[in-house]
Amino acid sequence: MSEVPFSQSVRAKFVGASLLLLLIPLSGFIFVRDLTTYLRLGQEQVTVATAKLVAASLSDRPGLPLRRRVAPIDSTRPMPSPETGAGPVATTDAPPPGPDPERERILALFGASDANIAASLGARYMPDPGVERILNQSVARDARVWVVDLAGNVRGLAGAIYADKAQSDSAKSLAVAIRWLMTARQNNVSNDVIDSRDAVLAQSERALLGQPNLEWRSQADERLAVLSVAEPVWQGDSIVAAVIVEQGDSSQRALANRAAQRVILVSVLVFAAAFSVLLWFAFGLSRRIMRLQRQANAAVDGEGRARGTFPAANERDEIGALSRTLAAMVARQASYNQYLEQLAARLSHELRTPVAVVRSSLDNLRAAKLSELDLTYLARADEGVSRLSTLISRMAEATQLERLLQGADQEAFDLQKLVEGCVEGYRLAFPSKTFAFSAEGSAWQTRGVPDAIAQMLDKLVQNAADFAAENTAIDIALSAGPQSFTVTVSNTGPLLPKDSTSLFASMVSFRQGADADNHLGLGLYIAKLIAEFHGGRIRGDNREDGTGVVMTVTLPSR
Repeated sequence: MSEVPFSQSVRAKFVGASLLLLLIPLSGFIFVRDLTTYLRLGQEQVTVATAKLVAASLSDRPGLPLRRRVAPIDSTRPMPSPETGAGPVATTDAPPPGPDPERERILALFGASDANIAASLGARYMPDPGVERILNQSVARDARVWVVDLAGNVRGLAGAIYADKAQSDSAKSLAVAIRWLMTARQNNVSNDVIDSRDAVLAQSERALLGQPNLEWRSQADERLAVLSVAEPVWQGDSIVAAVIVEQGDSSQRALANRAAQRVILVSVLVFAAAFSVLLWFAFGLSRRIMRLQRQANAAVDGEGRARGTFPAANERDEIGALSRTLAAMVARQASYNQYLEQLAARLSHELRTPVAVVRSSLDNLRAAKLSELDLTYLARADEGVSRLSTLISRMAEATQLERLLQGADQEAFDLQKLVEGCVEGYRLAFPSKTFAFSAEGSAWQTRGVPDAIAQMLDKLVQNAADFAAENTAIDIALSAGPQSFTVTVSNTGPLLPKDSTSLFASMVSFRQGADADNHLGLGLYIAKLIAEFHGGRIRGDNREDGTGVVMTVTLPSR
């Protein structure tokens, strides 16, 4: 039985086809990526609308002194530049009336939602109560709103942005994938408050020039991305300030994390379940096919003869139907083989009576007065009847041998002495042939039916004598192995054909010429029956030098 390599088996093909299930997590990945993109677009639209709403609330609003410039607190100190943020900006306007502005700034500093940002602004943080009141009403969760005037002073600051630090382990494990899924453009800005402050102030400068803008920034630890939108604030036809709305994507990331976890979990479960079912089905299908192959090999021998029963499967699928078809085919083959094996016995039995009638009629004719021509015809008819009687006897020989072997008692005997005695008889029976005998080894004791072994050797020697070339020897050799004896009969002559699988089949002959009509091809078949009865085997091969044929019989030593 040939073993199919795994790479070419049905199991390997099923495993390869099962890999298409990887399209399930791929589709989930595409879904999460598109979802993240849509969430970003939605966040951008909402943040832009919020920035415009806050800017519209501050534009042309009475009582909001965004045009007013703050005078220096100490006129004796040199004034720093607006970019350094180290102090207030010098203006020609008079200082605002009312309470001390420094005191108000300090109070606002401690009351700001994001104290770190407010502290980093230094003297630039100059809150206006009216502005911050409006900002506190407009600020959303996880957002920060700035109002920066023309001098670069922060006149309002509300809200704070915090990264979600309480992430689960599964969410943290997806952080890299989620960050890669974020397809929006981001600027690499550190989470340091000073860098964030400078980015916002730089963005406000573009808005103060009448250029609304939007940008994404990511923190250094990449736990949070910040969307920043800047819009100008108008009073009349002049821009007096800029509104910057910052909002983190923690909610968006949390939603993407949950979606990714659910998609990955469902994809893995579906893939594992489907792959397991397909793998189980593939191995089950392969196992059934291999069992079918073993049963077919066990039911039919090398000569195509049915030698066992083929169990039919009960499954109702295609493999079950194939198994039942093979079982029916083996049964028909066994019936046909039985018919062929009994054909010789039936023919010999049916032909004996007509042959006897013909022979008796010829004997009666021989007693009558016949002419010379009639006697010639009578001799030819008698010769044909004799040949037909010989063929009938040979046909019955195989059947008689099978019956003999079924009831024969096995006994211990010396195989070498048996073969030597047979060789001496062949020298007398075939005086025109030369026989060479050799034996290698000792202890030739075995068990079997000596008469049957001698009959097997007779058939092999008869076959060799018929095909042996003139003035060549027929070699008969014995050799002993660890657990078997080998008998070989070799002759010089015609070689076996390439396709000699039916060499030992019943009623098959490879003889050619006129002599072929006198042979039914039962000699080697009888030799095979005897060898198999004794637990051995027989085979025919051409000589290695290509000069003839060698028949080899292997018998177990007992």
